[in-house]
Amino acid sequence: MRVLLILFVALLLTSCEQSFEEEPANNPEAIFENIWNTFNEEYAPFDERNVDWHEVYDDFRPLVSANSSEEELYQTIATMLSVLDDGHVTLTVPGKEIYNSNRIRREKIDDELFNLELVKTEYLEPGYHYEEDSYLYGKIKGRNIGYIHFSNVGQNFYEMNDFLDKFSNSESLIIDLRHNDGGDFTYCYSEIGRLVDKKRLIFSSRTKNGTGVNDYTDWYEWYVEPSGDFISIPVIVLTDRYTISAGERAVMAFMAMPNVKVIGDTTSGAHGTMVGRELANGWFYSIVPQKVLMPDGNSYEGIGLAPDVYIKNTIQEMEAGSDKTLEEAMKAKR
Repeated sequence: MRVLLILFVALLLTSCEQSFEEEPANNPEAIFENIWNTFNEEYAPFDERNVDWHEVYDDFRPLVSANSSEEELYQTIATMLSVLDDGHVTLTVPGKEIYNSNRIRREKIDDELFNLELVKTEYLEPGYHYEEDSYLYGKIKGRNIGYIHFSNVGQNFYEMNDFLDKFSNSESLIIDLRHNDGGDFTYCYSEIGRLVDKKRLIFSSRTKNGTGVNDYTDWYEWYVEPSGDFISIPVIVLTDRYTISAGERAVMAFMAMPNVKVIGDTTSGAHGTMVGRELANGWFYSIVPQKVLMPDGNSYEGIGLAPDVYIKNTIQEMEAGSDKTLEEAMKAKR
């Protein structure tokens, strides 16, 4: 009983302490200062994106006053965030479409150059396996080639083992990560061990753990290790500018493998972890508190991962029912 009383008092004191924390002010100037300062303390890849955040403050702070309307405040903050051009930085305001800092995603540039329905109808034999917004896999028409597309990275990667069982004797495998919206890359790393010949370093990361410029955790190294019978046939990975986040970390893993060739367009270049924050007026935004380095010691944040073979579909080809990027993959050998 005495222990329970002590625990109750401790919880009560904790609750009281939290209840007396000062709430952020809910006015235009305070909201601007809040979001700018949070980025200043928590956002990691300013250098990689060549952004001087203090210069950004000097440019945008004069645009906000105590009398700024909600729409004026929104426009100022959204435009400020666009300077980062980061697909992981978003602003969510009730009644508005989510604002993305990255121009390609915001304006949907070349979004129409990939169409999964076209792949299903024009390139796969009947009997393919499909789950909407998750995965699609089957056999390329008239060819001994296995094809799989992942819309995101999560439990759908559990399908990888069945896919490899069915197509391990194919002349090649195509793993399509175009328009992959990301998710949790660990599902990919745990499920691709049959494509790995030995333990391989994929990337290193460190995360902000304080408000100072140099306040980070130690670097942590991420590996993929062999699991099961190694499949040594050529693997072709397809990418585009909409391959982002955990989708890019999946590409990093495949790039480290000896029998893989990457074909398509450069990825988004937003592969650090993203976290969400809330402002006093109920708006939400996302921020990136992490730096990522490839095994070559370089960061490709804000740049993207370049393919081995660059090719991009055209709208004319797509309208004619042709996916030239996929056709290039069908011809490719490692």
